[in-house]
Amino acid sequence: MTGTQPAPVVRPRRRSWGALVLGVTALAAAGAFVVRRAPPAASRITLTAGYAGSTRALVATKLAAVLADRGVAGHLVDLPTTDQELEQVNAGAVDFALASEAYRIDGLSHLREVAPLYVEALHLLVKEEFAGAISRSLANMRGHTVDLGPPGTASDGLATAVLTFAGLAPNRPGTAGGFVSHNLGYAELEAILSRGDRAALPDAIFHLGTVPSKLAMRLVREAQYALVSLPFAEAFRLGAMLTDGHMAGAATTIDREDLYDTVVPAFTYRIEPAVPAEPLHTLGTRLLLVAHDRVAPDTVETVLDAVFNSQFTRFTHPPLDRSVLARPPQLPQHAGTIAYLARDQPFVTNDNVDEVSNTLSIVGALVGGSLFLWQWLRQQRQSRRDQVFGQYMRQIAAIERHAAELELGAQLHLEPLVALQRELLQLKSEALDRFTAGDLGDQAALSDLLNPVNAARDHIGDLILHVRDNLEEQADEQGRSAQAVWAEAMHAGNPSPDKPA
Repeated sequence: MTGTQPAPVVRPRRRSWGALVLGVTALAAAGAFVVRRAPPAASRITLTAGYAGSTRALVATKLAAVLADRGVAGHLVDLPTTDQELEQVNAGAVDFALASEAYRIDGLSHLREVAPLYVEALHLLVKEEFAGAISRSLANMRGHTVDLGPPGTASDGLATAVLTFAGLAPNRPGTAGGFVSHNLGYAELEAILSRGDRAALPDAIFHLGTVPSKLAMRLVREAQYALVSLPFAEAFRLGAMLTDGHMAGAATTIDREDLYDTVVPAFTYRIEPAVPAEPLHTLGTRLLLVAHDRVAPDTVETVLDAVFNSQFTRFTHPPLDRSVLARPPQLPQHAGTIAYLARDQPFVTNDNVDEVSNTLSIVGALVGGSLFLWQWLRQQRQSRRDQVFGQYMRQIAAIERHAAELELGAQLHLEPLVALQRELLQLKSEALDRFTAGDLGDQAALSDLLNPVNAARDHIGDLILHVRDNLEEQADEQGRSAQAVWAEAMHAGNPSPDKPA
């Protein structure tokens, strides 16, 4: 029965579908990467710099203004002490904080360093009538009232450490020979200044703040205080190896390794008479910007861009330079800081070159060894093929030699010729099987083998045809059938009639 055959069903190849799936997956991954890296369109952060009336708070206000130009709203949080600042950030209640780098941070696992900022100087402000004696020797502070700064602040810890380094200690109940310590808050000092009650102010005040400092400015201009130099920053820092174990109280909150000499420029707080009259050396430490570890890296990158790529860098002297990011961090760096630093890293560095060189050396050794092994295995296979080919050629040569001996003999017998023909056919069949198994090499090797096989077969076939013709003539002469004479020649091995081959 004839009829229209149904069209064959064309099935999509699995390989095509696999390529399509891989392509879509790659595009989705690339899109997700781009979306993940894109900065947020808008954000809001909280930032604390401690007491809202300090110069440090002015730095925070300036940073918030620069961030506002970049679409990030910054809300300032007023906290009285450094301890509270860091605890609030560690708890996630506040995103960022400005704190002293020298303040020792222990047990706050969620704090991350964003960047070191400006240098803050330790101001020792002394009433003018005592300033001369205390300038000559800090030992002259004995018997005087000394304000160390609010408790739980870097100012309190650093002032205590400096006085301990100078061999001074506060008076204990029932004892004398030391100084009378106070821990007044900034708001208390400002309230006394606003009342104009100079007698209520301590004889000496330690204050850690950015230069220039609002509090120092008021003490100099409104209460006749003078600045006293603390020129032993290097000795104080080096002495940490020997004396830190003997520190007690607030001094234990300070890492002296993060302190170094800094200078308050002349005329900073007053022109006439000059305060200080000449550049004044004192102890300094950097202001440190820290954040909670869950603050988005994109937000941190935006903050860093505002810090180092705006007028914020010129807010104090000397101007802030991004080289500060290369300093060893006090805390683990925030993921956003790491990403910000990676943006400007050259693609090719010495480390990259060394890594690529080492990789290429290893890969080169592996590739060279693999090529050597592959070549050795290839030669072994070729050697085995050559041996098989040689064996067959020797067998063909033996058959040809035997055929030549039969041809040149006195009589030409049928049975040996048929046996040689069978041997050739068996050899050819075996050679084809070995070729199929890959033991003989390529088509050229097979052709080189079959050509002599076919030539020998044709030659023996001609000899058999000659013997058949002779047997047919013999059958005619004897009046017998050709089949009977052929069978007799095959089974009895009788010679054929004596005729030339």
